[in-house]
Amino acid sequence: MTGAYPDEPVEVVCFDYRSDLHLTRRIEAVRGRRGEDAEYALAQRYLAWVTVKAEGTGRVSRLRISIPAGFLTDLASVPRPARWAVSRVGPHLEASIVHDWLYVAWQFEGRERTARMRRFADDVFLAAMKRAKVRRFKCYLIYGAVRVGGWIAFNGTDDRLFVDA
Repeated sequence: MTGAYPDEPVEVVCFDYRSDLHLTRRIEAVRGRRGEDAEYALAQRYLAWVTVKAEGTGRVSRLRISIPAGFLTDLASVPRPARWAVSRVGPHLEASIVHDWLYVAWQFEGRERTARMRRFADDVFLAAMKRAKVRRFKCYLIYGAVRVGGWIAFNGTDDRLFVDA
């Protein structure tokens, strides 16, 4: 693994939360943002482990995901019209923040984004929601929405992703 992403095609087997989520809202630091975007920041580093199986060889390994303190989040990125079905907070919250990080981590690693990175992020998201015991129907509803529309966020860039935590 190089940085946040595996070096080879993998199947996500399992997700494990490894730290508590600590959010802070420092409005002075995010005043330049528009709307609801990035209203919260991670107050501490957030850790998770992902178990993956390499396609072809079947080799199993564990990958560490480390999201730095100060990472800005809009909680779960749910468009307003869909909030009747999925709220911005709930058992999927931590999974959403991990997913948001995996959608932008390539920028900090100086790498070119790839479709495989996006697929990995989406598959980690699904595994994390399952681990958090999000209802099966809701897991696949959210996952499906991300697979259909997530390319917009993944293909964007943003230079204001952190504040001093």
